[in-house]
Amino acid sequence: MPENLAAWLTVLDQFERALDAADEQLDPQPFEPPAGPVPEELRERAEAVLARQQLMIGGLMTSRANVARELAALRRVPTTPQDTPAYLDVEG
Repeated sequence: MPENLAAWLTVLDQFERALDAADEQLDPQPFEPPAGPVPEELRERAEAVLARQQLMIGGLMTSRANVARELAALRRVPTTPQDTPAYLDVEG
């Protein structure tokens, strides 16, 4: 069993918790990868975590683009000065 197995298990646990709690505020923690490559027995789990992270990133990028479009549309809405009437009475 590789000597860095426990360290990689800890890292994968941390990544999975972060993905599971994506809608919650998490305390950012500095990331220091364990020494050496991911042990072979954790490769499948690490690849699954990576795939989930990539899906999350893609979703965030889509959301960010949507928000940017909405902000751009709001910036195009003209604003009126306070002393300009808001309505025009065409009947009276």
